[in-house]
Amino acid sequence: MPEEYVAAFDVGTTSCKGVLVGRDGSLLGGMDIPLETRYGQQGTGRTVEQDPEQWFKAVAEIAGRWWYSGIDPKDVRLIALSGQMQDCIPVDADGHPVRPAILYSDGRAAKQAARMLETLGEAPIREVTGNHLDGTLTLPKLLWLKENEPDAYERTASCLISAKDFVIRRLTGRNVTDPTSASTAGMMDISSRRWKADWLERFGLDARKLPDLLASDEIAGEVVAEASAATGFAEGTPVLCGIGDAGSTTIGAGATRPGDLYAYAGTTGWVAVTTNRVGPVERGVFHLAHADRGLVIAVAPLLNAGNAHQWALSVFGRGPSGKEGFAELERMMAACDRRQSGVIFLPYLNGERFPVQNPRASGVFIGLTSSTTAADMSCAVLEGVALAMYQVAEWVSRPSAVSAPSDRCKPSQVVLIGGVGQSRLFCQIFADVFGTDVFVPADSQYLPAIGCAAAGFVRLGWAQLYESFAEAWLKQQKGERFSPDEALTEVYRRKYAKFTKLYPALEALFDA
Repeated sequence: MPEEYVAAFDVGTTSCKGVLVGRDGSLLGGMDIPLETRYGQQGTGRTVEQDPEQWFKAVAEIAGRWWYSGIDPKDVRLIALSGQMQDCIPVDADGHPVRPAILYSDGRAAKQAARMLETLGEAPIREVTGNHLDGTLTLPKLLWLKENEPDAYERTASCLISAKDFVIRRLTGRNVTDPTSASTAGMMDISSRRWKADWLERFGLDARKLPDLLASDEIAGEVVAEASAATGFAEGTPVLCGIGDAGSTTIGAGATRPGDLYAYAGTTGWVAVTTNRVGPVERGVFHLAHADRGLVIAVAPLLNAGNAHQWALSVFGRGPSGKEGFAELERMMAACDRRQSGVIFLPYLNGERFPVQNPRASGVFIGLTSSTTAADMSCAVLEGVALAMYQVAEWVSRPSAVSAPSDRCKPSQVVLIGGVGQSRLFCQIFADVFGTDVFVPADSQYLPAIGCAAAGFVRLGWAQLYESFAEAWLKQQKGERFSPDEALTEVYRRKYAKFTKLYPALEALFDA
């Protein structure tokens, strides 16, 4: 019996990853192609751009390596893609870029966003989209394009939202996006999952320039002859609409049911929970349409995670940098008696975005005594990151807009991904703080690709639901599980009560 695969790609900011996912959930041919980003300045805003053509070339290069290794293109039943969201990717009638893509972190459209807020009103925007509006979203960027580069705007046949949308355009000739990606555009009704065309018309924008909105598991089209020649995929291979990277990561992390929660701890971090409704729209909390039409993803970012770990290494480390240095730091931290140490660290080394929105906030130690050691202080840094992530988890999981967070957030399991997860001590601290089991997947770098492959499994009938795919995937996924120490969970309950009082007590000093 021939092998059958879903070819899954994740077009990120720093790299494009590809992997073949077998019908049994096995992974084959995982590859990573680096991408180039251009930084600059436009007025008072920072500009961040990429050439969309490199995304398609990276997909073609990965596919070419598969064929060279002996994979038969005819064994690929379907192509599924994930990608960075919140972009402005103008393409002409032939699908070629009109200009470089304006990425999600590009802030040049701040003035346009302010004008839209004044015209449309902040409350209606939040009610319709489930989010706030600022200059990083696609809608104000499109208005910026019309006002600052009118020739480029006129030549734009469609403004795509996600990097994977451009690859799909090149593969199939169709302009599409998915509801998760569209949630970051600032112009989709999150309840109906339809474009707010009347908003565009109020600012003289042509709603016909928007891509078609399809469900993640809908077929966008088939590989056309030109794309087949460029990539080696068999002509006629079905291509899914796919899903934005936050949505695909959510599925890959197994957060497919209401209440499922996962956390990402890279250089920065986020905490996300799957829910069946749009909750309180706090500034800094984003609501994204889940691939499952009845669900929503509530996600909140943190500016401080792995960067705090790196800072601890630079200050308290006694060995070399890199993996060896972190391993030595880990051994030193192990000398800390976490049951007795009273040191607490507020980890706002780079300011913070949520639940605090203050770029002037800074890191703070309290509880230092004459007996405090470097092990106590460095361990407190990791504890501070875990406590901050727990605080975010409480906020994104709370039931109403008027009640303050009170009940401890305790899901049955939390999936933890990102580079800080390589610290076994941090994983144990995280489990103790959350008071629940923590699972750290071994191949977390491919979670977005695996999450978008889930849509392929549903479409092909290999899985009935996203939930059944996630359960089967996580059961066979290699990784490590950390269980909480009840005594330490109680210690952290008391520390957390102090931790949440730190910023309010110090806010005036940060702002002085």
